[in-house]
Amino acid sequence: MRRAFAALVGLLMVLVLAACSDGVSLPGFGGSGGVERDPALAGGTLRIAAATELEDLAPVMERAADDLGFSIEMEFPGGTLENSERLAAGEFDGAYDGTWFATNRYVELIGASGKLTGADKIASSPVALGVRADTARELGWTDAAPTWSDIAAAAGDGDLTFAMTDPGTSNSGFSALVSVATALADTGNALTVADIDRVAPQLSELFGGQTVTSGSSGWLADTFRDDPSRADALVNYESVLHALATDGLDIEVIVPADGVVSADYPLSALAEPADPLARDRVAALAEWLYANPDVMAESFRRPAESTDLDPALTTDLLIELPFPGSREVTDRLVDAYQNTLRAPGDTAFVLDTSESMTGERMTSLQETMVSLVDGTARSSTGPVGLRDRERVSLMPFSSAPAAPTTVRFSTTDPGPGGELRAAIEGLQPAGATALYSALIDAYGAIEVGDGAIPSIVLMSDGENTAGADLQQFLGFHRGLPEDRRSIPVFVILYGEANVAEMEEVAEVTGGKVFDALDGDLGAAFREIRGYQ
Repeated sequence: MRRAFAALVGLLMVLVLAACSDGVSLPGFGGSGGVERDPALAGGTLRIAAATELEDLAPVMERAADDLGFSIEMEFPGGTLENSERLAAGEFDGAYDGTWFATNRYVELIGASGKLTGADKIASSPVALGVRADTARELGWTDAAPTWSDIAAAAGDGDLTFAMTDPGTSNSGFSALVSVATALADTGNALTVADIDRVAPQLSELFGGQTVTSGSSGWLADTFRDDPSRADALVNYESVLHALATDGLDIEVIVPADGVVSADYPLSALAEPADPLARDRVAALAEWLYANPDVMAESFRRPAESTDLDPALTTDLLIELPFPGSREVTDRLVDAYQNTLRAPGDTAFVLDTSESMTGERMTSLQETMVSLVDGTARSSTGPVGLRDRERVSLMPFSSAPAAPTTVRFSTTDPGPGGELRAAIEGLQPAGATALYSALIDAYGAIEVGDGAIPSIVLMSDGENTAGADLQQFLGFHRGLPEDRRSIPVFVILYGEANVAEMEEVAEVTGGKVFDALDGDLGAAFREIRGYQ
C-alpha cells in the first residue's frame, strides 16, 4: 500500500513539474512566474500605451507573456506628458487596453482620470542628481546629501552646472521643477502661485546654472556621458542615473535631502479599451510584476511591494513632496521657468532659401517661423514659441549666406518680434545651396560665455552646391575653441537633403537629427524647441 501511495505521489509530482515547464499553472501549486494563469485570459493580446521612460522594460514583457498565457504589446507613442495629453484627447480609446506612464499625476492634473480605471503602482524612482564624482567631492556632497537650497547656492556661486530636460515637454524635468519649487517654498503643502513668486530668486539662482536642455532624456544622458565639458551634473530619475553609473560613468547619485517628487509607474486599464478583457489582463500583469520584483529592481527602480533594493540605492529616508493641486499652478511654474527663471537661449536658425524651396516648401517654412514668433506654435504639451530674453538670429542662405537678423526676443515688446516677422516674410527662394558656409557663419553669430544655452538649427532641402564643403566645415569645427565647438547643431532633414552628411554634422557637433522628410516641417521645428 505504501509503495502504491509513493508511486502515485511521484507520478503527480512529475506531472506538476512537466506542466510548469510548459508554462502551465495548476491550482494549488502556484504558477509560472509566481502567479496562476487564468484560462479565461489565454490566447488574447494586451496592448499597452507606455511612456518612453519605460522602453527598457519592453523585453521583460515577453517573459510576462510566457508566464501569463497571453501576448503583451508595449508601444511608446511618446513620453509621460505627451501621452497624458493624448489620453485626454481620446487618442487611446479603443486603440489600447491599458497605459503605463512614469506617473498618472499629470493625467489627474489635466482632468483625464476618467479615461482610466484604477492604477496599480508598480515601483518608484525619485528625482535625483548625478554629479560628476570630482565635483561632488569638492562640494562635500559625498558624505551627506545636500538640500535643494544647497544645490541652488552652488549653482549661483558658479560651482555647479547641470543638464535637465525641458519641463514643458519631459516628465523628468517637470518633476524636478516641481520638486525644487516645492522644497524651497517649505510650507509642507502643495505649491501655490504665491509660493512661486516668493521663491523665484532662489529658482533663478539654481537655473542660472543650467547649461544643457533637451526634449529627450535619452539624448541628454548621452550628451552628458560623452561630453564632460557640457555640465557637472545631470538631473533625472535615480534609476536612469544608476544605469549610467553601472555603464562606467563616474558620478555620485544624490537624492536631495529636503524632498523630491518620484515616478511611481502606475499600470492602468483604459475605460474604453480595445479588448473587453483589458481590465482583467492589466490586473494579471500587475500581479505578475508584484510577484517578480526583480524586474523593477534590476533597472534600479524601487519595487512597490519589496524592500529588497539594489545595494547601490540610497537607504536614506526619502521625503515625498506633495504635487500641485491645480493646472493653474503648474502652468504658471512652467511659464516662469521658460521666460524668467532658466538661462536664456542663444539660437541661430540657419535656413535654406535656395531655388528648390520655391512654392509650398517656402510657404511652410515661413508659416512655421512666424508661429514661433507670434507664440501660436504648440506641441501636444504646450506652447513652444520664442521665449523672453532669448537671443535669436535668423540666418538665411542660398548661393551664399545672407545678412542675418538678430534680436533679443520679448513676449511683451512687439519690436523684436516685428523685426523677425518682417525678415521671415521677406524670404525669397533663389540661387544655389551654400549650407556649410552658412553653418560656419552661424558659429560666429552665437555669443558664448554670457550664460546662455546656445544652439544652431540647420534646415536645408537639398545637398550643398556652393561655398565650403563638408570636409572644410569639419576642419573649421575641429579648430574652434572648446566653448564654441560644444555648440550643438540640430539638423532638420527635409526634401532631398543629404542624409548621411547631415547625420555626420549632428554627430560631430553633439546635436541631433530631426526627420521632416515626410514634409511636416512644423513638427520638426516644434520638437527642436525642447532642446533650445
